[in-house]
Amino acid sequence: MFSRMLVESLLRRGPRKLLATLAVWLGVTLVVALLALSLDVGDKMNRELTSFGANIRLEPASAALPVRVGGHELAAVEPAFLDESGLVALKSIFWSNNLLRVSPRLWTKARVDGHQRALLGVHLDDRPEPWRVLGDWPSRDDECLIGAALAREATLATGQEVRIGETTLRIRGIVTTGGPEDAAVVASLAAVQRLVGLEGKVSEVEISALTTPENKLADKYRVDPKTLTSAEYERWYCTPYPGSVAADIQKAVPGSAARVVRRVSESQGVVLTRIRGLVFSLALLTLLASTLSTMGVLTSAVLERRTEVALMRAIGAHGENVLRLFLAEAALLGLAGGALAAATGSWLGAWLVQAVFGGDAETHLALWLLAPLLGLVTALAGSALPVGHTLRQNTAEVLHGS
Repeated sequence: MFSRMLVESLLRRGPRKLLATLAVWLGVTLVVALLALSLDVGDKMNRELTSFGANIRLEPASAALPVRVGGHELAAVEPAFLDESGLVALKSIFWSNNLLRVSPRLWTKARVDGHQRALLGVHLDDRPEPWRVLGDWPSRDDECLIGAALAREATLATGQEVRIGETTLRIRGIVTTGGPEDAAVVASLAAVQRLVGLEGKVSEVEISALTTPENKLADKYRVDPKTLTSAEYERWYCTPYPGSVAADIQKAVPGSAARVVRRVSESQGVVLTRIRGLVFSLALLTLLASTLSTMGVLTSAVLERRTEVALMRAIGAHGENVLRLFLAEAALLGLAGGALAAATGSWLGAWLVQAVFGGDAETHLALWLLAPLLGLVTALAGSALPVGHTLRQNTAEVLHGS
């Protein structure tokens, strides 16, 4: 009996039912699209924010240990280096898929045109995003860049040549970074290693990694790792915080110390947290607007059926039975709208990711399961108030008025 009444109720007043379903569909579509965008925004934004620079720096363990004498910090007497071959181990670490860029460098000093200058070796096929180069990027081992400060001091320009030992390098461009590179000669890593007799050695490795903004758990580990319980440590280790990724890197490369570049990682964390908060806020506001629009449509539909409700009450139907009928009707409409929104919302989310970041969106199965549930909640929330109001009305007054 209940099923037949439900089917007949759905078949009658088709335009009203269609309008309610469309209200749920539109709202949930926008919510699913925004959620899809928020799920992809972390990795996509992290890739975009690599322009901030590397967020992890790997260096020899001895170079990372400060030496203090009489309250003064002293530099190491002998420079320390890492074996470039040891970096192959980074391909097999737990967080290997999160490593976007691994850039080994060799800092050293050499006589350039008779003067002692800083010399930096980098891989020429791995151009750092933040570097601004006036001229061309070197493409061969006999070419180099000159830091802007050094170029002004030594009156060097693009096209000239500099002599380092027995080797001559042609200047292809002037580089500006705002860092120590501005006072250095920048050349191929292999060429610098040969020039100073340090084949296979690097002094540091700049690493850009996909990470999660740090929270209280990450802060707790940074203050004192021993205070973490075994469950907390496992959660910390299995979450790509900058510190946990750095710890995994350090464990893989013997004799190394990996440290987080706080200026970069904290800037990335602030940007990601604010963007995610903004997207989630928009999703909640959209869901609220969808609920209100559904409530408006269903309120109008329920008010039209006041006489029907009063008649059902008059012939003996209990209020909970009438409520169950209306809520079941709203639930079916919400599920139908949510199921449609799962497809259209996922498509819209993929289009937003493509439009904003220019890359392919990931498929999130959870959103396909969540969309019908959101449709159900929206429809039930939108119908509860008007149905409850109708049931509280006096049956005799409604029938007498009609």
